[in-house]
Amino acid sequence: MTFIILAIVFLVIALGLAGFTIYRSVSLVKTPMLETNYKAFFIKSAYFLAGAIVSFVTASFFVVLRNKEPLDFLHTFQLVLGGILFFGLLFASINVFIVHYYGRNIPEKLDKWLFRTIMIGFTASVFFFFIYTNGLAPYLGYPLHNGISFTEGLVRPNKHANIAFYAICILSGAILVYFLCDHYMYKEYGEHGIFESTFFVAFPAGIIGGRIGYVIGNWGKEFAGEPFWKVFEIWNGGLTILAGAPIGIAAGVAWFLWRKKGKSIWIAADIVLPAILIAQAVGRWGNFFNCEVHGVVSNVNYWKWLPEIVWRNAWYTTAEGLPLLDGSKEIYVPLFFIEAITNILGYFVLQHVFGRALRKHTELGDLGCGYIIWYGLTRLFMEPLRVESFKMGMEGYWSWVWSMIFVIVGVIALITNHLVRRIIRKKKNTFKVKENDKKVGLISSAALLVVGAALTIVSVIMMTGNQFEARVIYNGFNVGLMILVVGVSLLLCLAISLPILIDSFKKKQEVHE
Repeated sequence: MTFIILAIVFLVIALGLAGFTIYRSVSLVKTPMLETNYKAFFIKSAYFLAGAIVSFVTASFFVVLRNKEPLDFLHTFQLVLGGILFFGLLFASINVFIVHYYGRNIPEKLDKWLFRTIMIGFTASVFFFFIYTNGLAPYLGYPLHNGISFTEGLVRPNKHANIAFYAICILSGAILVYFLCDHYMYKEYGEHGIFESTFFVAFPAGIIGGRIGYVIGNWGKEFAGEPFWKVFEIWNGGLTILAGAPIGIAAGVAWFLWRKKGKSIWIAADIVLPAILIAQAVGRWGNFFNCEVHGVVSNVNYWKWLPEIVWRNAWYTTAEGLPLLDGSKEIYVPLFFIEAITNILGYFVLQHVFGRALRKHTELGDLGCGYIIWYGLTRLFMEPLRVESFKMGMEGYWSWVWSMIFVIVGVIALITNHLVRRIIRKKKNTFKVKENDKKVGLISSAALLVVGAALTIVSVIMMTGNQFEARVIYNGFNVGLMILVVGVSLLLCLAISLPILIDSFKKKQEVHE
């Protein structure tokens, strides 16, 4: 117990010193100074950050010493190196981010280096976080705790926790996304806090919606014949993003339209909806602590490339009892980790590929539609991998069917967004054919037609050649159905590309006439 108390004390010191550096950065950018000695500022902040790093690594060693396991060189090296660079780079990047985006009169050369530091620092901090956890992994007790009890301290899965790490992960993801979106809205409108009231409406609505969807989807499995108040026992777990996301989005949109007149709902949607993927990625780590949302049983050697802390905890599951597997041979496929990585990838694809590199080919609102499509596809292909106990509905189809609905609704919304905007521009006589529209329309239409038709044909062949089986697994029929959803979606998108091609030919004919 002494080691745990010391670990907590040093962790508080570390976070306090790191927090003080953030306070200094915020104070700096708020100070109306014409000139600032940035070199002296960063040097002084580095002293405080160095103290924070030492305290953080010390706290980590107290956690290791608590288990009274002999230290080996490799894991000790990973613990020290990973702890120093993860903690240091993370808080250094946060401070540099504040100064770069909100500071005044920053020399151009210094500002470029600040931006590079942000990009490299945040990326490297994630890498070294997993190095750090690898060093810590052998000295932790598994399964990892799912929360804190006021009477028992740290508690295992399947036991009651007054403060659940699952809830902490969900709330942390939501807060992170709030600040991320606030930053982008500041860049757009030069004003902070635009999403403040919307956050306090949309987030609770999403939680309530997630619970309602879970109760409906699992009524026959968990709630039928039980006391009605069990429906409200949200502290015992039971949320689904597939219901929580649309209800939270609907509440947020309605509130934003009412309270933030003069601010574009389309710009807001393109900022917020892709960022929800980041919140979901962070929230999925709550499943890690709870030992849930696992995939099928697999050979552990296929997963040794993952951080050690992940595959060690994947020996256990709350669905079948603890422990279940021989950790030296088998683990449950950590779907929560795969989905978290997929969600992060989705955010960068939507925000930086379609939102920046291809922005001239997209409309406002497309990124919001892209979120619905991306998350629908993610769940569509991952649901068949889940352990039966974690599939919703009596036959396990609830989440899988709603994943398909997400994809189709997202595609229809995307097409509608383009067609309606095109019609409005033509009515207002603001529509213009661009020079490269013929090339874009031809290439995109051909690609969508060929790939979409090929996938549709393959899916039909697979579905007719395999007997339907009422299980959400990777059998021939189900794979065909998933391919069909993708193929039909691509064919539907011809409604966007073909008008571009047709209008480009009309323009060429008008020029010749």
